[in-house]
Amino acid sequence: MLAVGLLIGWILQSDSSSSAVATQGEPAPNFTVELVEGGTYTLSESVGQKVVVNLWASWCPPCREEIPDISIFAEANPDIDVIGVAVEEPAQTAIDFANEIGASYPLAIGTEEFEDAYPNFGLPVTYIIDEDGNVATVWNGIVDQFVLDDLVKSS
Repeated sequence: MLAVGLLIGWILQSDSSSSAVATQGEPAPNFTVELVEGGTYTLSESVGQKVVVNLWASWCPPCREEIPDISIFAEANPDIDVIGVAVEEPAQTAIDFANEIGASYPLAIGTEEFEDAYPNFGLPVTYIIDEDGNVATVWNGIVDQFVLDDLVKSS
């Protein structure tokens, strides 16, 4: 019963015109996140290229499992922006894990605004954004380099 109430609340919030929510086939909400290594990443600066946005958390075993494959994908596809954004955990915990895991692509810390715009019903979640800035795919669950290749090619 609680889950139904939460889902209804999320749907009502999603219908609100006050904030955009990433929806397949719709323009991707712009965001700026702080990178673990310093600096920021702003989605709107990647206009004209595909972007892979992966949501992760250090406490999520599938997230830990997929990061090496995402790294391989990122290295093999330098023309595609790949960014991992930590959600649902304290910033310092995410930073410590990011420093430990050594991903080959930028890792960032999500904000409440980011999490509202890029929701998840369980981690990991990967958003594929096409060259026109639209959400081409929302993939719930673990990815590997082959799944990412297929998702990006079909977007």
